[in-house]
Amino acid sequence: MKQLTHIFVLFLSAVLIVNAVAAQPPAGKYNTDNYPEDRKAIDSLNGYDPSNLLNDDLISVGPEGKISYGFVQWTTPVPGLEDFRFKSFTPMPGMTVLRVYNGDAAVRHSVIDVVVTSPTKGDFALRVIRTETYIKTNGKWHLVYGQGTKWLNEEEFKLFMKQSQEAAKNK
Repeated sequence: MKQLTHIFVLFLSAVLIVNAVAAQPPAGKYNTDNYPEDRKAIDSLNGYDPSNLLNDDLISVGPEGKISYGFVQWTTPVPGLEDFRFKSFTPMPGMTVLRVYNGDAAVRHSVIDVVVTSPTKGDFALRVIRTETYIKTNGKWHLVYGQGTKWLNEEEFKLFMKQSQEAAKNK
């Protein structure tokens, strides 16, 4: 019975996440107009520029689950994916919400289509749900946390659920 409860909670959580991603953010729910100059500054940041970090204070979690503490770890390739390079990042229209708090903290949520490329393996595309946290010190914005979660299409979601059920049975 306990395993069935865990499976149900896992299934319900996954369904809610998938449904939340498919929907647009509610119109007018979040203030997306305050601090216009700060919004421009945050939008202009290049995440791969170490000068945008505060004393290498970045913590990041990639869609593959890799946790990085600092810029060097973040930019170190995942084993097995060493020759992949980012080719493009395309935010899905209407799927980004940037909230600025008190002019010195901000959180951005985005759904992004990412393409990575490899000279030996070709292109690989994935959709990522990304959350980033920024702080402003001495008049400059810095990325301090980022997390990307791979969005699952219907086929991937079904496979994930099947594997989760099998894992629960084997415990």
